[in-house]
Amino acid sequence: MNIIISLFIAVGLSYLFSNQIKKYNKYIYIWVATLSMMAIIHAILILNSYSIHYVSVLKWLMKAIDSGAMGGAFFILVMYMGVFDMRMIYARKLRTIRAELSIIACIITIPHNIHYLFAFILNMKNIVSGRDISLWLNLMMFASGIFAIGIMIPLFITSFTLIRKKMNGKAWKNLQEFAYIFYAMIFVQIIMVYLSKPSSLARNLNLIFYILLFSTYTVLKLKIILEKRRNRALVQSR
Repeated sequence: MNIIISLFIAVGLSYLFSNQIKKYNKYIYIWVATLSMMAIIHAILILNSYSIHYVSVLKWLMKAIDSGAMGGAFFILVMYMGVFDMRMIYARKLRTIRAELSIIACIITIPHNIHYLFAFILNMKNIVSGRDISLWLNLMMFASGIFAIGIMIPLFITSFTLIRKKMNGKAWKNLQEFAYIFYAMIFVQIIMVYLSKPSSLARNLNLIFYILLFSTYTVLKLKIILEKRRNRALVQSR
C-alpha cells in the first residue's frame, strides 16, 4: 500500500528534520516544487501513452506523487496534529512545523490534481456513455475533488507566514475551520475512487484503512471539542 509507505516517509522525515524544515523552509519549498514539476511532466507523458522508465526508487516516488499518496500522507499528518496529545515530545516537535508541512502537502498534491483533472476531461466520452463506471459516481468524484481544491488554495496561501501576518487573527482562524470540510472532501473522493474499482483484497483493505483512519480522527476531534465545552461550562458555573 503506497499510502502506508508514504506515511512512514512523511512522518519520519518531518520528525527527523523538523529543525531543518523550519529553518530552510523556502529552499525545501523550491525542492518540493521541482519534484512536483517532474511529476507533472510524468503525468503528461502518461496521459499521452508514453512508456517511461526510471530507477526503482524514482519510479515508486513518481507513482506515489501522481496517485496522491504522498500528498495525502502529508495532509494526514497535518490533520492528525490537531488531535495530538501536546504533552508528548513528538507532538510538540511536529506541531512547530505544521504550517510548513501543510504547504509541502499542497505543493506535492498539485501533480495528482492536474493528472486526474485532465484524465477526467479526456475520458469524458466514456463517462457520459457509462462504459466506465456510473456517471453519478464520476461526477461525485469530480465535484468533491474540485471543491477540495477550491478550499485548499486559500488554506495554502494563508499558510505562508508573510500572508498570515497581514490577516486579522480571528479571520485567519475562521478560515482554517474550512480545513475540516477539506478533509471531508478528501475522504469522500478517496471512498468514491475505491468504490469505482472492481472488488479485490487490495481494494477492500485500502477502503478499510481509510475508513478507520478518518473515523479515528473524527472520534478524537469530537472528544477534544466536547472536553473543551465541558471545561468551559465548568469555568462559567464557578
